[in-house]
Amino acid sequence: MTDTVLGSCAIEFRNKEPARELIEEAGFQFLYSPGKAPWPDDETREKLAGFAAIIAGGENFTPRTMELAENLKIIARNGVGYDSVQLDACTERGIVVTNTPGAMADAVADHAMALLLATVRNIVPGDQSVKSGNYSVEISEDLCSMTLGLFGCGHIGAEVVRRARGFKMRVLVHDPYIDPEKLEEIGAVPVSRQKILAESDVISLHLPMSDENAEFVNADFLATMKPGSYLINTARGKLIDEKALIDALSSEHLAGAGLDCQATEPPVGTSLELVQMPRVVAMPHSASSTTTARERMSIVAAESIVDCLQGRIPKFVVNRQVLEQLDLT
Repeated sequence: MTDTVLGSCAIEFRNKEPARELIEEAGFQFLYSPGKAPWPDDETREKLAGFAAIIAGGENFTPRTMELAENLKIIARNGVGYDSVQLDACTERGIVVTNTPGAMADAVADHAMALLLATVRNIVPGDQSVKSGNYSVEISEDLCSMTLGLFGCGHIGAEVVRRARGFKMRVLVHDPYIDPEKLEEIGAVPVSRQKILAESDVISLHLPMSDENAEFVNADFLATMKPGSYLINTARGKLIDEKALIDALSSEHLAGAGLDCQATEPPVGTSLELVQMPRVVAMPHSASSTTTARERMSIVAAESIVDCLQGRIPKFVVNRQVLEQLDLT
């Protein structure tokens, strides 16, 4: 019986479907099942039944949603983050989980710089001023006179460094998992948490979402930031204590924030209050929403599926403990 692959993400780009082609050329069937993205838990539970693999969006993969997925061998996340996947539950069931690091790095780095420019150069209020007939905007600052601080410097962070250096910004990075020499090679200065908070005019977050990183940006973090500085987030909304950020913006300790993501999406409650603030530029979690990035992501996800179903170890396995249970080479 031929294994069948399920897709929850859009896979057509420029009138082509490279992910489907890869999967079908390898001898597997592919079914794209569009619907509300991400699927609600009940829908995920029902749709997974009988499938061997899935190119997954932001669906929740829990013991309950995987209850009927007796044939599921791999969850190929169409993205970098995997906070919606319970890795322990997948490992226990022998399900490989992969992601697509690097595939969206350029797109997200561009977006981070766009948010940085929009906040620092008052792009949104300037646009509103022109359209309303006022024709004025607050004075801003040259990027070359500013210091950018990054928390986290993987594929995306490294691309942000390269772009910021193109604007002649001084770039500081705090990432204990990256070799300091590698950071220096791309033009960044590895520093302590205390130094990056004290000296950065703009701080940009490039961290994975985890229990440990939940509300990484809290009241103490914000209070330690340089007065009049900016916060950029293109990672995950729950990295930020949003009530604390509202307070920091209301008191004008922070000059502004550029937020691609929120703790609740679409925003409600505190998240909605935050994005409606005049000094916040908000986007609908769309940093990777470019044709090139999405095409790259789908191809990497499809390659992971083909490798797994053909008995090979995929390149980007997240729960590597599962490999001990499987006969992959």
